[in-house]
Amino acid sequence: MRKKIIRSFMITFLISFLLGFSVLYAVLYMVFLENQRSEQFHELQIIEKMGDDDQEGVGKYLMENDSRLTIIQTDGTVIYDNAVSKIDENHLQREEVQQALDTGKGSTIRKSDTTKQNYLYTAVFDEEDAKVIRLAIPFQGISQSWMVLMPSFLVAFLVALSTVWFISKKMATSIVLPLQKISQTIWTTRIGKEKIHFEEYHYPELSEITVAIESMNEEIGENLNQLEKQKQIRQEFFSNASHELKTPLTSIMGYTELLRTHTITDPKQVDRCLEHVAREGKHMTQLVNDILMVSKLESEEYRAPFSHISVREVLDGLLERFKVQQEKMNLNIVVDCQDLYVYANKGHIEGVFENLISNAIKYNVYDGTVSISCYASGKNMILKVQDTGIGIPQEDQEKVFQRFYRVDKQRSKVISGTGLGLSIVKHIVHFYKGSIELESKEQKGTTITLSLPILVHTIPED
Repeated sequence: MRKKIIRSFMITFLISFLLGFSVLYAVLYMVFLENQRSEQFHELQIIEKMGDDDQEGVGKYLMENDSRLTIIQTDGTVIYDNAVSKIDENHLQREEVQQALDTGKGSTIRKSDTTKQNYLYTAVFDEEDAKVIRLAIPFQGISQSWMVLMPSFLVAFLVALSTVWFISKKMATSIVLPLQKISQTIWTTRIGKEKIHFEEYHYPELSEITVAIESMNEEIGENLNQLEKQKQIRQEFFSNASHELKTPLTSIMGYTELLRTHTITDPKQVDRCLEHVAREGKHMTQLVNDILMVSKLESEEYRAPFSHISVREVLDGLLERFKVQQEKMNLNIVVDCQDLYVYANKGHIEGVFENLISNAIKYNVYDGTVSISCYASGKNMILKVQDTGIGIPQEDQEKVFQRFYRVDKQRSKVISGTGLGLSIVKHIVHFYKGSIELESKEQKGTTITLSLPILVHTIPED
């Protein structure tokens, strides 16, 4: 990178020098040309005031100094030329002659047809004698003067080139050195695991780079922590899932072995064993279905079929299903549900209602109350399920939405469940980009409120 910076500086210098040299050359050329023209016009004014004999005498003098003096009539006929004794060619169409006849004086640069040299021609019109007096000198621009200046120019060029090279080297070092320090700091830091610190630099661009790297390092650290947490969650999930599946399987295998070996022969006991097998099989099926539901909801590619659903019909159907449990605990279920329609997956809506109502019943007290309210708020359906049950300790309230988390381990052995109910509810709420709130006090009860943006106000006829 240092070499590239130095090379860029040198190329920039050379281009700038060449451009500057071209401009300087053009300016000097124009200044030199204008000076030559002014001098020649001044000489012509002096020659114009002389008589014919004096003009010819001056012509001889000018010839010795390699200057041409030509006198031309208004019709273009050359009546005198100090370089050639006789010129038959008409000079009326010469540019400087035309300018002199039109404006009083003229000037041009071209190669002479007679001497085959480049000349600077200047001409003035003598109105008194009705003739054009023209003076021409060999003109090579500033080439001759430039040869004199060339040694000084080369010295100046070499000094400037050396200065630019030295400065570019110093600047390249000042730019590259901080980058090397930044690179060394990155290599010696465990990215994502350690906080990275950089020196303060005078260049705002480098400060932007270091700030961006520090921000990226913090983001990588957060992502690594998140991955570690997800890893722990997966490990806990598989551990809990295997444990939850192993329990009913062990029970099924035990009862099946008793029946297979005919250890139990009493028909009533056999029926009781079969009932246990069926119940554990149903529990295991529910557990597998819940696990699959959570897995689907966590997948970014999961797409569920939607339809227009009557919330009241879903709620009435579920309450009928919980009738036996309600009567067993002598619960008072209070329902306040508006006649709402939502556009969602029916299985999801049933899953939300079922898990929340099931928990409100299972973890309630005898003669308790379950209040269910469902109403519209803008485009959102608000569902609130409140119970008068045992409540959830403050330290467990953030954990109850985790998979397989059970608050009261001892009571969980008595109360059936997969430990996935609230986790499924949370995943469904997130699937619909809604929100969920939990309020609970021990021995007072629990209130869970959902807000889902799935409400529809008009139902299509088809």
